Amino acid sequence: MLNKRPRILVIDDSYAVRQSLKFILRDFFQVYTAPGSLEGQFFLSVHTIDIVLLDIRLRDADGLKLLSDIKRRFPRIEVVMITAYASLETIRQALRRGAHDYLIKPFDKNELLSVVTRALAGRNYNERINTEIDKLRESTLYLEQLIRSAKDSVITSAEHIMTALLQDIHSRDGYTLTHTKRVADLSLRIADTMGMPPESIQWLRCAALVHDVGKITVDETILKKESALTDYEYEVMKRHPETGAEIIESMPFLKGALPALKHHHERYDGSGYPSGLKGTDIPFSARILAAADAIDSMMNSPVKRNTYGEDMVARELRRHASTQFDPEIVERILKEGLLFFA
Repeated sequence: MLNKRPRILVIDDSYAVRQSLKFILRDFFQVYTAPGSLEGQFFLSVHTIDIVLLDIRLRDADGLKLLSDIKRRFPRIEVVMITAYASLETIRQALRRGAHDYLIKPFDKNELLSVVTRALAGRNYNERINTEIDKLRESTLYLEQLIRSAKDSVITSAEHIMTALLQDIHSRDGYTLTHTKRVADLSLRIADTMGMPPESIQWLRCAALVHDVGKITVDETILKKESALTDYEYEVMKRHPETGAEIIESMPFLKGALPALKHHHERYDGSGYPSGLKGTDIPFSARILAAADAIDSMMNSPVKRNTYGEDMVARELRRHASTQFDPEIVERILKEGLLFFA
C-alpha cells in the first residue's frame, strides 16, 4: 500500500540536526535528508516533495540562494528556513524570496510541528487553488476552441453567401468573381510582407473576397462599359463600397471586414470615396486592398482594350504614390517583386 503521508526533505549540513528533525517528524511525515545543496537539489529533481526544511547557512552553498533556486524550479514546494543566526534582515530576505516560515535553533518539538503543519496547510491550499486554476484554464481553452470553430463556421457560411452574390455579378460582367480571388491573394501577400497580425490578415482576406459585393445594385451596362463613365454612371459606381458595407453590416460577425471593404476606394491624398479619408486615417487594411484592387484592374480588367504589363503597373504605382496609394505599401510591393504574382 502506498504511503500517503506528506513528504519532507531536510537539507542541513549537520548530521545531528538532520537526525533530530527526522526523529521528531517521522511519526507524522515521510522524512528524507540531504547534507548539502547538490544532494538536496538532486533529490528534489527525482522525487516529489511537499516541504523543505532548509538551513540558511550551508558549507557548500548560500541557503538564501538555494531557497531562490528551489522556488524557481519547484514553485509549489513550501520552504521553511532553519537558522541559528537570525536577524531581522535575514528573515526579511528569506520571506521575500518565497520562504513560508522560519525556525530559530534551538527549537522544541511543538514549535517544529506547528510550523511544519502550517506550511503543509499552505501548500495544500495553494494546490487546491492551482488545481482550480488549471481546470479553469482547460475550460477556457476548450470554450475558446468552440468559439473559434463556431466563428470559422459562420464566416465560411457567410463567405458562401457572398460568393453566391458575387457569382450573380460575375454572370453580368464576366470578371468580378475571378477579380476578387486575385485581389485577395495579392492583398494577403502584401499584408504578410508588411508584418500584419494573423487575425488582421484573416479579416483582410474576408474583405478582399467580398469588396465588390456592393456592385450587386449596379446596372450591367455600367459594369461592362468600355468607354469612360458619365458623371451619373460614375456616381452610381461610387456607391458600391457603401452598399457593400450595408450588406456586411447585416452580418455582425463579419464586422472585422468592414473597414477594408468600405474604404478601399479612399485615396491617400484625401480625394477618394466614400468618406474622403486621408493618409493614415484610412484603415491600413483598406490601403493594402486599394493597391491590390488597382493592380489587378490595371493588369486584368476586361473593359480595357490594353491591359498593363508589370513595368507599366510599376510606373503607375510610383506615379500615384502619396496621391492614390500609401507610398510605404507601394515601396514594399515593388521591393518584394509582388507584381509577379498579380
